[in-house]
Amino acid sequence: MGSLVAKLLLPTLSSLAFLPTISIAAKRQFHMEAMVYFFTMFFVSIYHACEGPGLSILCFMRYDILEYFSIFGTALSMWVSLMALADFDEPKRSTLVMFGVLTIAVRVYHDRWGYGVYSGPVGTAVLMITVKWLQKMKEKKGLYPDKSVYTQQIGPGFCFGALALMLRFFFEDWDYTYVHSFYHCALAMSFVLLLPKVNKKAGNGGSPAKLDCSTLCCCCA
Repeated sequence: MGSLVAKLLLPTLSSLAFLPTISIAAKRQFHMEAMVYFFTMFFVSIYHACEGPGLSILCFMRYDILEYFSIFGTALSMWVSLMALADFDEPKRSTLVMFGVLTIAVRVYHDRWGYGVYSGPVGTAVLMITVKWLQKMKEKKGLYPDKSVYTQQIGPGFCFGALALMLRFFFEDWDYTYVHSFYHCALAMSFVLLLPKVNKKAGNGGSPAKLDCSTLCCCCA
């Protein structure tokens, strides 16, 4: 019986994988992104807690509302992570972030279970990043950004992101509890990898955060 309860609670507990993501984003001065990640973790964990046994006391909103905000937060987290990677200047960056907030809200309300909920924001962001970086390459007549960004951020980040979406849409029928929990972990890792090492638009905030135990275990603003 104990193992059954633990299995049912696993999707709720696995949502805490966003804690390191929140901490790292805050330490790198991506405070808006950290707030979005916290929003996502909060509603995802409460949403799954309402599915588990004996935790209905945590359901302070209707189940469908919790479901809406958990999906909305996940899609928005993808959008702000890619906008951070794109490194747009203001006011373009804040305008594009707000564009994502509004369009994702409408899209999730229209159909929260379709592929477009996630493929729409990701595809749009990737297209904008590609156009921007191609323009930069044309100006520099060389690779932009540095090769390390592709090998250390974009490559691993998109691999974990693709893995997360594959688990979410194609493999949950195998065993929802475990597959969905791995989906949470892969998604959180994808956000960590895609975030730049430091927020250049935040001013001089010191050296980039290191991925040590204290960073991974506690959320520090």
